[in-house]
Amino acid sequence: MLTADYSRNRTLSTLAVLVALGLPTALLHAQEGIKQTEAVVKKGEDTVKSITEARQQLEKTLATYNSIIDGKATDSKATYKDLQTAVKDCESKSADVKDKKDQMDAEADKLYASWTANLATINSAELKQKSEALLTQTKDRMGKITAAGQDARASYDSFVGQLKDQVSYLGNDLTPAGVASLKNNAVKLNTQAKTMFTKIDGTVATANTSLDALRKP
Repeated sequence: MLTADYSRNRTLSTLAVLVALGLPTALLHAQEGIKQTEAVVKKGEDTVKSITEARQQLEKTLATYNSIIDGKATDSKATYKDLQTAVKDCESKSADVKDKKDQMDAEADKLYASWTANLATINSAELKQKSEALLTQTKDRMGKITAAGQDARASYDSFVGQLKDQVSYLGNDLTPAGVASLKNNAVKLNTQAKTMFTKIDGTVATANTSLDALRKP
């Protein structure tokens, strides 16, 4: 979360530059930029929270699936129903991640527009160049979140697709023999899950690194 020290230091730093330049119009743009940066960070935090919750749901779903495959479920029919519900919850969590990510991107676009408008108020070529470089750096950081997220989602979609196929298969044959026939598929699915979780964790780490950079005064 943003701290009072961050907001105060960021504002004071900006004001110092503006006073030196004598640009009252720039002050308004800079204040708007600070608020917009905070909005991007907040939406980014919401996105990370949503991704974390989706990961937890995936782990829960995989555990339910494995309990059937390993024969540890005391009531396979009841557990199968739980698995069906868990898969639907995974899809719901995934939709929430996408919604939160879209909101973050929308706020980022507003930040870029505000930043660009502020550039037009800076007369110093040196300071304008520095600000342009920071804008490019910020876009690059946000782009890394998108790239990591796309990779993780591709892995997620593949995993859920395979899982849903097996859930459908079990719906027609939940007998011990039917469950046993999925042993090899289960091994592949669990291996796939490890790759998926690694990519999800990488997305969270990338997002936190980028958001930390925006938080700094």
